[in-house]
Amino acid sequence: MAVSLIGFWMITPLYRELMTSLGVSGVWAVLSYTLAQVTGFALLLLIMRWENSGLGTVWFGDKGLRTFLESLAFLAAAWVLWGFLYWLGGQLGLGTGYLEELTRRGLNQPSEIIAFLIWGISAAFFEETFYRGYSITRLYSLTGSLILSAATSIAFFTLLHLYFGPRIMLCILGWAILDTWLFLRRGTYASFYYHLVNNLLVYGLFPALSLLRR
Repeated sequence: MAVSLIGFWMITPLYRELMTSLGVSGVWAVLSYTLAQVTGFALLLLIMRWENSGLGTVWFGDKGLRTFLESLAFLAAAWVLWGFLYWLGGQLGLGTGYLEELTRRGLNQPSEIIAFLIWGISAAFFEETFYRGYSITRLYSLTGSLILSAATSIAFFTLLHLYFGPRIMLCILGWAILDTWLFLRRGTYASFYYHLVNNLLVYGLFPALSLLRR
């Protein structure tokens, strides 16, 4: 369980130090997080093999168009909620962090969009695997409480975004609640669609548009 909730997060600084020693900095340095996720996923596969289970116990649910459209409806609601919570965070005096500033400033050169897209697409897959598909199902089997399992997943997922700053963490809390609700309704594929489209826009389209404004 620790591997899915905090394992890859704990080893991210090691990859960051490695990339720094190799002279990798700026936008490309965020891929230290992606490398840590790949490592965490490999460990999770070993754990599931030991459990005598497979990805089918983590990735499940309908994959069809109706599920995709419902995920978009949830995402639209999440963006409205995000706007409100971001405003509320400002009213409460909550600050921003390094990663929010990095993503907000956009790209310095077109090639950096590759790093952003790898980061965003990978996060959508791995984070839904870790925080929804694996954590909630295993916590539920241990506790018998769906509410406790979902709340634990949401709490750790929110803490994962510490480097974005407290204001974004407040927004992520609301975003994760809707994501988890969608997962409980439709399964992992629905929450993945929700996460993937969000990240394609935030880490793909929006940074690309920032280049046009330069």
